[in-house]
Amino acid sequence: MTGHSAVSILLVDDHPENLLALEAALAEEQYRLVKAYSGEEALKWLLKEEFAVIVLDVQMPGMDGFETARYIKSLEKTKWIPIIFISAASKDEQHVFTGYSVGAIDYMVKPFSPHFLKAKLAGFVSLYQANQQLLQQTELLHQKTEELERTNKALVRTAGELSRAEAIARIIGETSIDAMIIFDARGRIVTANPAAERMFGYRGDELIGRPITLLLPTIAERENTPFSLDWMHGKYANGKTTEVTPVRKNGTTFPAELQIGETTIEESPMYACTIGDITERKMAEQEMVAAKEAAESAAKIKSDFLATISHEIRTPLNGVMGMTDLLLESALDSEQREYAHMIRTSGETLLAVIRDILDYSKIESGKLELDEQPFDVHACIEETFQLFTAQVRERNLEMSLQLNERIPPCIVGDEVRLRQVLINLIGNAVKFTEAGGVYVTVGWPEGTAQDAVQGDDGQPFLLEFAVRDTGIGIDPEKVDRLFLPFSQLDASMTRKYGGTGLGLAICKNLVQLMGGDIRVEPAETRGALFRFTIRTRCC
Repeated sequence: MTGHSAVSILLVDDHPENLLALEAALAEEQYRLVKAYSGEEALKWLLKEEFAVIVLDVQMPGMDGFETARYIKSLEKTKWIPIIFISAASKDEQHVFTGYSVGAIDYMVKPFSPHFLKAKLAGFVSLYQANQQLLQQTELLHQKTEELERTNKALVRTAGELSRAEAIARIIGETSIDAMIIFDARGRIVTANPAAERMFGYRGDELIGRPITLLLPTIAERENTPFSLDWMHGKYANGKTTEVTPVRKNGTTFPAELQIGETTIEESPMYACTIGDITERKMAEQEMVAAKEAAESAAKIKSDFLATISHEIRTPLNGVMGMTDLLLESALDSEQREYAHMIRTSGETLLAVIRDILDYSKIESGKLELDEQPFDVHACIEETFQLFTAQVRERNLEMSLQLNERIPPCIVGDEVRLRQVLINLIGNAVKFTEAGGVYVTVGWPEGTAQDAVQGDDGQPFLLEFAVRDTGIGIDPEKVDRLFLPFSQLDASMTRKYGGTGLGLAICKNLVQLMGGDIRVEPAETRGALFRFTIRTRCC
């Protein structure tokens, strides 16, 4: 007999010789025979494995066959396993009836016929295998049913998404202010949205089937040539935005932006293009260009006016100051000399204001150029520092200069403009400091390798200047206004200290022209700290 390699049969008998006899009778069959020597052992096997048939002895010590059968039939896992009793006790009807009543399928009396036993087992095994196959098919059917349910739900969901997508696409197409046109590989229009009808002046049925070049002549390689798919692919069908000149039904043209996208429907390429009218934007751009040109012209006129008026004012002012100098050298009494000094001081102040306005007008018009020449940077810094010595001594302020000795004495740059920046920053520090002092440091920016500057290699390097004071300080919220032209942090400062508000704006522009930068940093105590750099090289 074949086909039983996976089928297990449980043999239960307390006599080993009886189990050997059963094994011998079934030796030719391909069953897996499991032996148990008591009812208790049989129940343990049944909890661990699955059996097609149980061959059970009736008379066993402890738990006999009938009691074992009752336990087997009481368990959910084993109640359907066929049980064949084999007994040597008797053929008493009551005994047989008890066997069947506890759940046995058959009752055989020893000695039994091996052929008869094998035939009975074959029948039950066939039923077991058929039942197993039915269970497998049921499980497979259940899995297929679940798969079909999932597939059906996915189809319903996909259909819903498609319907939703179609509804959204329809809403977008119908409400869009841009023209949306779909055409095929031959360049024939398939559909157009209402915006396209309004934009071009055609009804929808007038456009369907017409060439796209009717609306967009530039889609063709050359004017009055057929639609070319290769040409369109090369120039338009990459998703980028291209400016085109569409044609309306009445023959007029207008500027527009075109985008073309490609897809495949039923193995045929289809193209969707979006056309946006940019007439208003073009007009706005033209107005902006005109406004820019007007602003530039106005700025030039203003710069020219400032330069002219500054020059015209400075010329007679120089005469006034010259005559004042001559007056101071003449014999004057104390009151007259005081008045002459006041005229001289006021003239210098006015000249400084005019100089600032003139410099800023040159910077704003781009006419200010640096005069780069070799100069002694040590002497430049020390001379500038000395300009304020008398003023600082008079106000009882401290003033110190720390100049890094490794700075090359000769550098290339605009000495006049560097001196102008230093005078402005040191002058501000002195002006706004009532007590304490002003401290100037010249060296390298933080993190710069000093050995990189050899003094004779001609390579550019950064030089850093720091001006710190213990004056009134700067409100952190107003720092962003510090370098703006004509800007004063406080109106009361203008009344008390004077100034045009151009000094720091001029300094910033001059420093940037010299390849550096300027910034204000929080002071460690009170006051202000300005740092600026210039890019220079050794002579």
